[in-house]
Amino acid sequence: MANRRASSVVFGFDFQVNAAIVLMLENISDLKSLRLEGDYEDIDLTLNNNQHILAQAKAIVNSSSDFHNVRRNLQNALVSLSEACQKVDAKQLILITNSPNPFNDDGSRSIFWQPTHREFATLPPSAQAIVTGYLKDIPTPLDLDKFTVQVFPFETENDSERYKAVMKAIDDFIGDLDINIPGLGKRLLEIWHWDIFTNGSKANAAIQLDKKNIIWPIMVIATDIAKCDDDFLNQFDPAVYDEIVHHYKDTIDNCCERIEFFTRVLSDYNSFRGTKRAGERMNEFVEQTWRDYYEEFSVPGMDAETQEGLTKVVLYNIVRRRITIDKIKRGVNL
Repeated sequence: MANRRASSVVFGFDFQVNAAIVLMLENISDLKSLRLEGDYEDIDLTLNNNQHILAQAKAIVNSSSDFHNVRRNLQNALVSLSEACQKVDAKQLILITNSPNPFNDDGSRSIFWQPTHREFATLPPSAQAIVTGYLKDIPTPLDLDKFTVQVFPFETENDSERYKAVMKAIDDFIGDLDINIPGLGKRLLEIWHWDIFTNGSKANAAIQLDKKNIIWPIMVIATDIAKCDDDFLNQFDPAVYDEIVHHYKDTIDNCCERIEFFTRVLSDYNSFRGTKRAGERMNEFVEQTWRDYYEEFSVPGMDAETQEGLTKVVLYNIVRRRITIDKIKRGVNL
């Protein structure tokens, strides 16, 4: 019994993390930051206008067949959301669950068989009656105009099955960005899952993931050294190149001011007045300006030749992928 309870807790938090990813992507244009297990709710999205989207995440391990606790989950969610919306300016209040029958109600279960968003006004009368019945017992009930029930499938120990709806949300997001990077969806799921899980496990509720933190992994993947043109890399001594590859990922993550650095480089490139034709302009920019960025890549123990090469490779990759970087920034309103 204890093992089952522990397993259920782990499953519940796994669902919460993935529910946060889904909500994050649905609101990415207006998103400012994301927090799990914060001061107000299971999932707290702060928007650019400082309003909040608050969500209660309720997972059932055997969601397709076990409906015993769904009404208790609904009642608890309504109590928690009602309390939370008294503390912040909430734009939306969400019960997000994996149950295809979140009301244990024959009159409404047919509408939740696939990923679904239902505002209160669009719920069948039987489901509305259940909600209003619970709200009567809450001293300061939530505003029903802000209340939404959201369902997506999340079940079994098979990763492909469990995460299929989350992967679909990520793939749709990538499609909207109009970028073509093979395997990006699976890599983002892994990165976001780990980052959000790690962040959510910290006790300090002030620690949040802002939009730049969330989007940064896409920038890193888009400018990976493996995508650098061979013609450019061939200028380096093989031993130096090995050192560049060794330091690349950690350096671009830790030494640069992340997206601000990318923006600075691209701004400098756009204002660069070179003498070469279009096809050679990137190389000319790198050769003439790398010293301006050299100190950004200072790492204890790295020799000067490797630091110079690393600086040049990072600059080249940024300007080489500038259209992709611009698509990402515009797509997420960054």
